[in-house]
Parts: sequence; structure tokens; C-alpha cells
Amino acid sequence: MKKISILIMVLAILFVYTSCQQIFTYSALEWAQRDPSDLPPAQQISYAESILSSGDTEAMADAYAVIDDLLEDDPDNVDLQLLAADLAIGGSGITDAIADLDLENLDTSVEDILAGIDLDLVAASAEHVEAAAALDPNAVSPEQYLNTGLILLAQAADEAVDGFGDLSTINTGDLGWDTLVKANNFINLGGGNLADFGVDNPNL
Repeated sequence: MKKISILIMVLAILFVYTSCQQIFTYSALEWAQRDPSDLPPAQQISYAESILSSGDTEAMADAYAVIDDLLEDDPDNVDLQLLAADLAIGGSGITDAIADLDLENLDTSVEDILAGIDLDLVAASAEHVEAAAALDPNAVSPEQYLNTGLILLAQAADEAVDGFGDLSTINTGDLGWDTLVKANNFINLGGGNLADFGVDNPNL
């Protein structure tokens, strides 16, 4: 992912964080501190599922790498795709960074906060949800659809006119258009609307 439109990324961070609060409960898992790459596949999956509740960003990033490797041999596994998506969000550092977000001083705080987030993992989360939705649309939760739609919205803004395009005016064939269409679809499937995020494009 290239440099992201700051305002939309902040919205994405806030909505992802809000919808994931029940997942990241910050409960201690002493046994989860081991190296998951040394475990057999079935235990790697169990470990990864358990680590979601640990609140340990580094551990989730490590677990994501393991599950992503498993997906190379089993890309049609919907459950693995969605597990990878949740681990990628957790491992991206969003839940760590959000605590430092000063809503009263966004101009001075947002760039520092974004610097602490692994945007590649944020993008990877969206890719895994897209893959899962292509395999079984009903397996994806509304929260996962909405989160992915917001990430895609940020990507569309980034693609359109060097990251600061007016998403309300881009048309078919313009940079960012295809991504905006996907964002709109995913946000709708998540129960939201582009207009909720300041985008009212009459071309959609």
C-alpha cells in the first residue's frame, strides 16, 4: 500500500478498532509465547486462534506469518483466510496506535500514529477478506466486510490523484475507480454507506 489518505485512514483505524474490541481482550496467554512456526499445522491454527485474544501485537504478526504460509498450500480454506485477516489487523499495530490518537490535535498526531502501523498488514487483511468473500460470501461477518470496505476506501483515495483525489467525482476508468467500486460493495455488505464517510459519488 502506498501513502494513504490520512483522513480516510483515521476513519478506517477507528472503525476497525471499534469492531475488533471484543476480539482483542488483552487476556494473558502464557503458553502462547512459544514460536508457532515449530508447531504442527493443526496446533499452529489453534495457537493462532488463541493468540487473537492476547492483545500481543508482535505475537499476532508472527502468527499471521505462519497462517499465511499455510494458505499457500490451502488457499481455498475460507476459515484460514478469515483467521489470517484478523491476525493481520491485530498484528498491524492498530490497537497499539489508537491509544495515542489525539482527536483534538489530528494534524500533529496522525502521521506519527500511522508511522507505527504496518500498512502492509492492513492491506493484507483486506486481501484475505476479499479472498474469503470470493469463496463463500456468507462466511464473512458484517464487521469484516465493513473493515475491508474502509481499507479499500483508503486505497482508492490513495490511488486517485496521488492520494488526495476527490472520490465523489472520479468516473469509470479513472485511477482509483475500480477500488472505489469494491469499497462501496464491501461497505454496503457491512451495513454501511459511502455517504457515512463523506463520499457521495453519483457515478456508483
